[in-house]
Amino acid sequence: MRPGSLALGLCSALALVLLSPLRAVSQFSNSVMPGPGWQVVRARWGSGNRWMDVTPRVRVLLIGNGRVQVNNQNMGGDPAVGAAKTLVIEARNFQGQTRRFNFREGSAIDASQFYNYGGGLGGNAGPGWQVMFADWGSGNRRVVVTDRVRSMLSGRGMVRVNNQNLGADPAVGASKTLRISARDARGQVRQFSYREGASIDASQFANYGGFPGGGFPGPAPGVGNLQIVRAVYGLNNRTNDVSQLLRSQIRNNTLVLQVNNRNLGGDPAPGANKVLTVIYRLGGREQSITVKEGDTLRIP
Repeated sequence: MRPGSLALGLCSALALVLLSPLRAVSQFSNSVMPGPGWQVVRARWGSGNRWMDVTPRVRVLLIGNGRVQVNNQNMGGDPAVGAAKTLVIEARNFQGQTRRFNFREGSAIDASQFYNYGGGLGGNAGPGWQVMFADWGSGNRRVVVTDRVRSMLSGRGMVRVNNQNLGADPAVGASKTLRISARDARGQVRQFSYREGASIDASQFANYGGFPGGGFPGPAPGVGNLQIVRAVYGLNNRTNDVSQLLRSQIRNNTLVLQVNNRNLGGDPAPGANKVLTVIYRLGGREQSITVKEGDTLRIP
């Protein structure tokens, strides 16, 4: 894909982020996550009494440690044509402190002071679109595949979008889509969408590890330990993030837990049959597992 076509498609791609924000990012909206950095509670863009909510977009923009330009293109619109606009971010940190940030139109934000919702950008990834976040599935049945996609795209070949390459089938029988949110060195954001069975030209993306042909790296020393990437308990959009809770339950590189409201810190969807979905890393490979309420989670 040529740089010119990327620029032409940027506004429409960013609109997809605003209209259909990544579910895994948007789920952080009402909870404080453990970790460093200011977490975006609310963000709005405009002037006077003409404002638009840009909370999901700003969270995606601030993934990583670079600088992000404050302009209509990155914010997804101009709610106050002709006026000098401001981006207002209301944030809080894990210690319970709150802070308001004001950034004038044309200024730049240092993303490193904010919480990293998507795992960040590789510091030595080189040129090309850098993968901030990726998920795979259909509707509300999706799994996070950010690390796997980074490995897949570390090369110059064509990569097939299928269950085998993405490590799971989160929506059996459904036509699935791979969604990639990426950012370039200038702080511009784009969302890519690939249907199941399509191919990705890896050459337009940053190379995170230099694995020839876009293949997966083998296990490296010290990566054999069980790591919880993300864990969500509930149903549809009524979920709790239980990643930290599950991390605290790992014993001798093993996780065994009865899936119920008591063990998982509450009932996010009263009356519904809930599920626990866990994205984890073991032996250098990212995998996922879904367990119904009342059953037992066992990893490995």
